[in-house]
Amino acid sequence: MFLLVYTAIYVPLKVCFDLETGDTGFYIDCFVDFLFLTDIVLTFITALEYDSGVFNVSRSAIAKEYLSGWFFIDFLTSIPFQIVEKL
Repeated sequence: MFLLVYTAIYVPLKVCFDLETGDTGFYIDCFVDFLFLTDIVLTFITALEYDSGVFNVSRSAIAKEYLSGWFFIDFLTSIPFQIVEKL
């Protein structure tokens, strides 16, 4: 939750006011992106719970559910654009 608040506040400020963050800010941004990418990996191995209280641990069912839902939004928002910007 902390990372979402950080991203929701810091990124718009950085973009709107063209803030220079220096090396420390660059590494913090990379670390935050790494944590979001880690969250994507963990979501692929997290069991699904249905309304009936039954858990589904089938990896193919978990992947199918995630890929048809939030995966692309999660992935696109986790791309470390600051690295591309440095190139």
